[in-house]
Amino acid sequence: MREHLVEKYFRYRRRYVDHILNEAPQRALLAVVSEVARLAFVATGSTLCALILWFLTLGALTKPSGWSAWSIPFAALAAFATLAAAGALRGALTALFDRPRVASLVAGSQRR
Repeated sequence: MREHLVEKYFRYRRRYVDHILNEAPQRALLAVVSEVARLAFVATGSTLCALILWFLTLGALTKPSGWSAWSIPFAALAAFATLAAAGALRGALTALFDRPRVASLVAGSQRR
């Protein structure tokens, strides 16, 4: 589950960037930018889903007739969406911090 879902969609895929670095070094920086863009998109989508689900949770908890049992699944889904957004944001930051390493490796491979 972790490898197929979390690692693939919500983390920085360094193995992918390293593969591009070995096969086509001139495109390695583009691969890092691609990872940042992908993870920013995932973080934005997850944040929007989390926001909607937290509003639904709040609405289910503050109904005039009393709280609703729907607040439990809404809160659980909102928590998962929030974790997904945080994971994707962390992955995007990891990609940004990995950019200098990739740039130095690209510069080293061009000197040869």
